[in-house]
Amino acid sequence: MMTETLQDATLLIGTLRQELQPLLQRIAAHRYIQALEAGRVPRDALKALAAQQYHIVSQGLQNIALLLSRFGHYPSRKKLNEYLQAEFAVREAVLDFAAALGMSETDLRSAPKDLEALMFSYYETFMCLYGSDADLITAFYFDAQIWIANALRVSRALRTHYGLDDTAVRFFEMYANYQPRDEDVLPYIQSALERGTSLGDCPGCKPDTSNLQLALERGVAAEQIRESTRLLLEGEWHFWEAMARLAGL
Repeated sequence: MMTETLQDATLLIGTLRQELQPLLQRIAAHRYIQALEAGRVPRDALKALAAQQYHIVSQGLQNIALLLSRFGHYPSRKKLNEYLQAEFAVREAVLDFAAALGMSETDLRSAPKDLEALMFSYYETFMCLYGSDADLITAFYFDAQIWIANALRVSRALRTHYGLDDTAVRFFEMYANYQPRDEDVLPYIQSALERGTSLGDCPGCKPDTSNLQLALERGVAAEQIRESTRLLLEGEWHFWEAMARLAGL
């Protein structure tokens, strides 16, 4: 019975895993991370990494809280609340990383935002405002896999080449023991798929408040989830591109 219930979501995850493989490989092999591992990123350039991550995490708190308020009446609220609580902890950890570089929270807050670095964050905002619970859950599921792997590499490089200690690199090691599993997200994705179709698949719907709510109740198209996941991961790629540019690589 469980296999039948999760069949569509399982197919979606499997399809995404194949489709996203080239992009995930590009992110994993990014030149900025390789440069960090070789100690070639100037120490002062690490401040951009801290500042842009601070902006991303700070905005992430607002984004996830918004999505939770929109979908708090669905079972996915449990997963969305997990993301929100984790974001609070991550925000504290990024302050420790910045402090090791001589930056205060005032410095972080006033640091100029870089558009390319924040593409991930801005698309996250779009999803949380206009998308669905399943969009974020699926996108975060795939992004977590590549972020955790890269963050651990960054942590090792910061210890080896830049002399940072446990507290300073905690931001990059917070999910070291987390192993994303399909079964942790499949029920929420399946629930969204079974709610029906998105507003774009509802020819009779007009963009007013009542019909937007109707679209939410009717559910999400698989194609929308696929697109949201791909675009968020492209934002991840552009974050590392921005870091390389700001480091002069």
